[in-house]
Amino acid sequence: MLSAWNSVLTFVVELSGIRDRFDPCDEGVEPVDVLSLWILAAAGVASVVLFAVRGVLDQLPQVFAAWHRARRAIRERPDGDDQL
Repeated sequence: MLSAWNSVLTFVVELSGIRDRFDPCDEGVEPVDVLSLWILAAAGVASVVLFAVRGVLDQLPQVFAAWHRARRAIRERPDGDDQL
């Protein structure tokens, strides 16, 4: 059990070292600026996701119509006809 805690503690210490190296606040950047960048990034990601979802939802009626046409064509073809 003690070795498990040692490995967790080692992992946490390594993560804190990574954070210290890549933390933009250590380079003279104000925390408010970092927060502003995170907010802008989140808004950009949300915008792209909404745009993609809207594109998919706009195509759904055409997909359903094509599906119904294909099922109708298969149902209405003669029994001896194996070609589509």
